[in-house]
Amino acid sequence: MGGLRAREAVQNKAKREAVQEKAKRASSVSSITENGVTSKAACQPLTFIFARGTTEMGNMGSVVGPPVASALASLTNNQVVVQGVDYPASVEGNAELGASGGPTMASLVKQAISQCPNTTVVLGGYSQGAMVVHYAANQLSSGQVKAAVLFGDPLKAQSVGKLSSSAVKEFCAVGDPVCENGFNVMAHLTYGSDAQSAAQFLVQAAGVSS
Repeated sequence: MGGLRAREAVQNKAKREAVQEKAKRASSVSSITENGVTSKAACQPLTFIFARGTTEMGNMGSVVGPPVASALASLTNNQVVVQGVDYPASVEGNAELGASGGPTMASLVKQAISQCPNTTVVLGGYSQGAMVVHYAANQLSSGQVKAAVLFGDPLKAQSVGKLSSSAVKEFCAVGDPVCENGFNVMAHLTYGSDAQSAAQFLVQAAGVSS
């Protein structure tokens, strides 16, 4: 009887620790800086690489990158590695149409695949970061990236590398002057509300289940 109780106690402790670890990972995947690829985090079925918008802090920003990462963690039971793109994201960089961060993003994709051959890589970008995705995708081979979500994309009329249109989801708020030639500057700051929808699209496109 005592042995049974001891085993149950050990099992319950293990369950609590597992729950705590999942909660810890879920809370950590919502930071303005994420370096899952460069820090060689444990391989997961899904890898999400994101490029922030102009002048945003960290390498994920705050408007939409962290909310999408958090939603992905929830939908996949934390089976996702998240990496932000370290690039200047300066105002002047907009004129480069993604060239200031595209090569870095493409390199991160290749690193993720090299480290974790069985992972599925998906991309995301907001505003100038969306142009970074376009640039990176044009440098990658077919099959290296499974899908992409873009928010307030200045280049939304263009294709995203070799990805089919069904593998790309564009979010462009009504009145957004960046992606729709609108006049509502505040509309460009609303994409956090699309995080859940974007994450669901990526999970479905990647074929990853919790």
